[in-house]
Amino acid sequence: MITVSNLTFSYGEQNVLEDVSFRADAGELLCVLGPNGVGKSTLFRCILGLESKYRGTIVCAGEDTRKIPADKLARMIAYVPQSHSPSFNYSVFDMVLMGTTAHVGGFASPGKAQTELAEKALETVGIAHLAYRGYQRISGGERQLTLVARSLAQQARLIIMDEPTANLDYGNGLRVLKQVKDLAASGLAVIQSTHNPDHAFLFADRVLALKDGAVAAEGKPVGTVTEELIESLYGIKSRVREFDGQHRVYPLL
Repeated sequence: MITVSNLTFSYGEQNVLEDVSFRADAGELLCVLGPNGVGKSTLFRCILGLESKYRGTIVCAGEDTRKIPADKLARMIAYVPQSHSPSFNYSVFDMVLMGTTAHVGGFASPGKAQTELAEKALETVGIAHLAYRGYQRISGGERQLTLVARSLAQQARLIIMDEPTANLDYGNGLRVLKQVKDLAASGLAVIQSTHNPDHAFLFADRVLALKDGAVAAEGKPVGTVTEELIESLYGIKSRVREFDGQHRVYPLL
């Protein structure tokens, strides 16, 4: 679905990304690990076409993203931020319906097809019952699921998620990630950043670890997320152990 090759990016003389290469396929959830300031958000900005002055290539569905018009790129790649607080209390349905503007244009009125897309997206993530609740009046987890539904209404085959559970409690965070995992299993490609190595073990098909703007490790979670890698990334000693068939990280504080 997407291949990033030798991506290097700088803000002025400050190198943020250095020779980053990886791929994410349809049906796969790729978890990007790394501490704050390591370049995860900049990487996403490059993929989304918000930064273009990079070296290297980003190819999505066989096309160089630099050469893809913005409206077409919006139909290929969707973005789910950490949090979102619109100034107006739109309904959940209207928030999801906004995702269809990638297909009808920013000034066109949505029709029956767009309405059906929004309804289906709400049903897919399990929040159809919230359709006419105010977006500002629902929980943080429900808001994140609304943004996920909006990305589905966009009909993009690649979804980029920048720490989607950063502002959620434990239960809501796991519920959102379970839905994200199910979406990847349905055939979408999902790239999600996180600070939590356990998320990689619980939900990811593959892991990309970044340190100082470069790739520190890449591969399947088991065997890639090691005690040595966690200490290298976060400066924390830990033990990675398997319990009841599931690997987990136990920090040594």
